[in-house]
Amino acid sequence: MEKINISLVGAGYWGSKLQQELHTIPEVGKTEIIDIKDGKTIKDIGYENVILATPAWDHYSQTIELLDKVKNLYVEKPLALTYDECKDIKNKIKKHQNLMVGHIFLYNDRLKKIKELLPRLGLIQHIESNRLNWGRFQKQISTLHSLAPHDVSIIHYLLGTHEFKNIKHNGHRFSMCNQNDRDEFEFECNNVPVKFNLSWYYPKKVRTMTITGEYGIIFWDEEEKSIKLTTNLWSAEDRFNYDPDVAIFEIPSNPLRNELLEFINCINEGRRPLTDIDNALDVAKNLDLLFKCLV
Repeated sequence: MEKINISLVGAGYWGSKLQQELHTIPEVGKTEIIDIKDGKTIKDIGYENVILATPAWDHYSQTIELLDKVKNLYVEKPLALTYDECKDIKNKIKKHQNLMVGHIFLYNDRLKKIKELLPRLGLIQHIESNRLNWGRFQKQISTLHSLAPHDVSIIHYLLGTHEFKNIKHNGHRFSMCNQNDRDEFEFECNNVPVKFNLSWYYPKKVRTMTITGEYGIIFWDEEEKSIKLTTNLWSAEDRFNYDPDVAIFEIPSNPLRNELLEFINCINEGRRPLTDIDNALDVAKNLDLLFKCLV
């Protein structure tokens, strides 16, 4: 496989993780870092393949500019802050030009295992996702655009791409800033009740999802890198079973590496990535619906 050279734009919190992982991938040739701290801008990009890890509010304008320069792009989530901006980006993509969006959980083998286990739950009755941590505190975007693109992409993967309906929102402001520091969304997707708990004002990093079905419950703790499947919830006498069957799955995975390899392979093979522009549009459409509850 031909090695490719990559320009990494943005070397902050997430960009530094990308930089570290890129150095471990044999398929990557040279890597250049483009960061404003070094006095560099996207006009200094020297390679045809670009990873954009800049602040979310800059993604739209920078993506448009780089597409005009016929670059292959991997843009960290969210691709843009509105569905209309994402649609505009799609119209700028030229033939044979590759655009990938960083919906990293779709490259997580633990999520793939969860989808494999779903039939054992029977009818899905409820899903709750907790994406909580102390920071990274934002002033220019909400918890929705900072955190929820992950959750929306996961829900689409598990339940299919459907319009979110019957949306309810509860927000909490603890800091001196205008935006909420905690947002809770409840809605239905494909007739399944779903709840998102989002916050950057929480003393512990929590990345969990609970999927409740008629025959069992899946509990996914991404920080612990484990999946717990609980079945046999009721006894033969229709009584609650206090000694259910429990299976623990510890699935090794490096989603960031998988994601970067997908970008590289799509360029070398001339194919569209799993998280392509249409995937980004689907996520943006439901993010827009959720955002309407904030304004």
